[in-house]
Amino acid sequence: MLHPIASIGKTVFQASGGEVMGFLIQEYDRLKTVISMDFLPQENRIKFDIYKQAGDDKPLSKEILKDIVSIPNEKGMRPQFSPTTTNLSYLLTQTLPNLTDFLPEETNLKKKLSKIVIQFFEHYEEKGGRKTSFVLKDTYLSEWDVAFDSSDRSLKARIQDYATRLEKALSEKFGNKPAETIYTVLVDGEPIASHKEYQDFVLQKNLESAFEETVESTCSVCGYEGKVTQDTARFQFKFYMTDKVNFASYFNNQNFYKAVALCPECYRNLLVGEKWAMKNLKTRLGGFDVYILPQVMWQGNGQAVSTIFSKMKKLPDEFNEIRNIKILRERERDVLMKVKQSPALQENPFIWNFLFFRQAQAAFKILMLIKDVPPSRILEITKAIHEIEGVKNRLFPDREGLFFDLDQIYWIIPMRKKGADLQEYRKVLQIYYHIFTDLQLDATQLYSLYAQLAHLHHFQTYPLFQIGQQKNPDLALAYDTIKWNLFLLFLKKMRLIKGGSIMEDQALESYFPDGMKEAFQELGYNAAQQGLALLGYVLGAVANAQYREGLENKPVLEKINYQGMTDEKVTRLFNELFEKIRQYKRHIGYAERWWAAGKKLYESGRDLPMSSDERVFYLLSGYALNVLRVSKSETETLES
Repeated sequence: MLHPIASIGKTVFQASGGEVMGFLIQEYDRLKTVISMDFLPQENRIKFDIYKQAGDDKPLSKEILKDIVSIPNEKGMRPQFSPTTTNLSYLLTQTLPNLTDFLPEETNLKKKLSKIVIQFFEHYEEKGGRKTSFVLKDTYLSEWDVAFDSSDRSLKARIQDYATRLEKALSEKFGNKPAETIYTVLVDGEPIASHKEYQDFVLQKNLESAFEETVESTCSVCGYEGKVTQDTARFQFKFYMTDKVNFASYFNNQNFYKAVALCPECYRNLLVGEKWAMKNLKTRLGGFDVYILPQVMWQGNGQAVSTIFSKMKKLPDEFNEIRNIKILRERERDVLMKVKQSPALQENPFIWNFLFFRQAQAAFKILMLIKDVPPSRILEITKAIHEIEGVKNRLFPDREGLFFDLDQIYWIIPMRKKGADLQEYRKVLQIYYHIFTDLQLDATQLYSLYAQLAHLHHFQTYPLFQIGQQKNPDLALAYDTIKWNLFLLFLKKMRLIKGGSIMEDQALESYFPDGMKEAFQELGYNAAQQGLALLGYVLGAVANAQYREGLENKPVLEKINYQGMTDEKVTRLFNELFEKIRQYKRHIGYAERWWAAGKKLYESGRDLPMSSDERVFYLLSGYALNVLRVSKSETETLES
């Protein structure tokens, strides 16, 4: 994945005119106030004040954050050095001492900060020498009634308490909310972040420090031969292990370059590309976070770069059209135009890559990478989803909550979870992989996944899976069953599973419930599948009759084996439902006709191979069609 990110970075760097600092700035949606911590050595005091504040309940602008050089905190246990941070405890302890050590010798800023550290900070050592730290002398916070705890508690706990009490005092004075506040250090009224010496240091830290130790080798991205670095510590996307010796060739820390080696230009492009992608190319698919990482195929300068950059910014919006049907509906006219003008895709400069990931604090875990998806594939998916939306509108025009898109796949395939972590996320990611890469899926395994969903709804084992508790499990099963029908139809249109041959028998069609013929044609049911669906439709009619008679749990539904329906069990169910039709005849009208047509169709297609889970699917599909009513006709539900 180095090549796509580097190509993103190269495009963004060129489009920005070669300016790098802006890409290092961390933006926050929640921050509204900047509070300054102004060291006044001549007056021997510290002054706190509101430095900047967003107006109209908006977050701080990028211009303000750039002015105070808001860069991310160092990850993990690395020393903190940024004079602008949301973590006030850093400014009360390590930031200025660390920055003083890091700045180059003989710089004016280093000399100034060195005097500040000596004058305003005191060195503490925890008992046993486990931890030492500089801490701001609490005499400078006396006006805020904040003192440093001198108890035997851990130094870390005492520092955190120190910062928390100061945050509270500042909040009471200025009316800011700590969670919406960022702090920046000034010396004699001048922000440290505005010093050129500090900004040069930040750039050096991000771009040049990785080349303090180099080897002679070949760049993994561009093929440049010369001095390269194996240091990827400052990158967020961890494609290679470069901090654990057991991942190095011959277990030697000096051999990480054999896995990844970067020249200065590609290192810069990767850093810029990663920062820009994290801000501009992040979206979601189902419940997964995903980065869209395009491989830029065009080369050029000037206007060509501007065109590529403009198209690249729109990629998340294009992707959202196929993942979320609501967005597709809003942009239906544009989507249809795009489908009609498919030859224009030759002008698309990107190959799509999808990086699925999970972020937990500082830990970045890659779940799956789907590489090299051509723009023509994105168009095919868009076209197929639009066609599925048409099928849904014809069969269920009044069911707004019933739809299919790529997001829905996540919610109709049960994945076991442990706490907030999904244990079976690969089940869904593998399906996405097959869809984007045009690889055939095993229909038998898909029916097995549906059977798991039906089992979940029937036995209401929601807490074990990512699917939330449903108020009406029976109705939820009906909705999800129809969504599965639309999902399988989508896969057939994408040629990812085989479609069956539709059986047409005009004599039998006259026995179908109103609307079922159209449903069978749209969904592509063969004879046996139609027979099972009609049996399921009768099952729904009996269940409804039982409900009318006060049996709210609909006991007839217990005759379905959610672990799988063999041919013998289906035959037994046909016989049992025939007796139920006689029992509840006054409630279910034409059920004998539906039963007879279903039995004949099922027996005519009996020779076709069908798994136990597949029988469950088509049986419950007929039940779902009854629950959601493919027809609004009252004739079939009137007492006869």
